[in-house]
Amino acid sequence: MKVHPFVVVGVLLIAAGIAALIHPNLSMPSKKRELQISGQKVIMENTRIVELPRVFSVLLMIAGGSLIFLSTRKT
Repeated sequence: MKVHPFVVVGVLLIAAGIAALIHPNLSMPSKKRELQISGQKVIMENTRIVELPRVFSVLLMIAGGSLIFLSTRKT
């Protein structure tokens, strides 16, 4: 049984959309600084939290479903 590559991409997009609905917050490191305080090195790392909108996750799932639907149609 041969699987079309669009089906694989569609399933991955649907999985990404479901994951974005379940966990909409992403934390990304934004800055990393090294400070020297009294002879010791201190590393400060700031993280930025990005919230993914629900519309984005719904669009991911719709795009994945349409890829699966279009790849199964015979021309």
